[in-house]
Amino acid sequence: MNECIDRRVFGAIEFVNDLTDARVLEPLQVTAPAGLTLLRNRSGLYVIRAIDGEDDYTRQFDDPPAQPARQPFTLSVQDPQARFLPQSFTLLLPRWLEAPGAPVDDADNALRPVRIRLIPGAALPLRATWAVLRLQVVVAGSQPPVGLANVLVEASPGAVGLGVRRTLTDRHGEALVIIADAPPILPDSGPVGLTRDFKLAISLVLDASVVRTSADKIHPLADPTLILQRQTAGAAGVTVVSASGQLLRAGQSRRAVEQVTWP
Repeated sequence: MNECIDRRVFGAIEFVNDLTDARVLEPLQVTAPAGLTLLRNRSGLYVIRAIDGEDDYTRQFDDPPAQPARQPFTLSVQDPQARFLPQSFTLLLPRWLEAPGAPVDDADNALRPVRIRLIPGAALPLRATWAVLRLQVVVAGSQPPVGLANVLVEASPGAVGLGVRRTLTDRHGEALVIIADAPPILPDSGPVGLTRDFKLAISLVLDASVVRTSADKIHPLADPTLILQRQTAGAAGVTVVSASGQLLRAGQSRRAVEQVTWP
């Protein structure tokens, strides 16, 4: 006798390359807290299969609550191939279903995967057309240089149509700043009227709750979204430092070292 078991899933997680918006199809190491069960499907989505204490909700189809009470779960993701930096992120679960008179936007909709943007790491293959800055953030005056991990780097290209790029420093204090859509030729006020270089303004967000030196034995996994939220809220322990401006051009890779006072 065949037995039919119907279940409602709580949603799914889609990991995407922050540079290209493409889904990361290679397997990742996703760590979930106790009480949360994930399953990677053939499409590369990580389906949220079960939450402790919510089993009745997964099987209630006649009159399910569209917007049940939720709680936060903190997860982490690491790339075995080191193309992307390890990071943490928080989900509010269960995600919601639309109901008459109760629309749900994509940020909460159980039928829309949660998109987690993965930050480029040192092993990410680079394209020849990208403008790349390999930035190292170190403690001012340290000899030999001591790097600062988990610094949020905000890079603003001085070219029309290019948006702010955000990345993190790794455990050595190094960040890969990539402007993937930099045009090869830009307008310029000089006599020729054209240039290949563009200015890059850089801000460093140092959140004392996650920033560590390269000499520290333990480095927490940073959540870029949470750092931005704490910066916006003016949270204690969060400081913003204006770094030296840089000149970049499409198709070239440059290096820079920025010294900051810490702690």
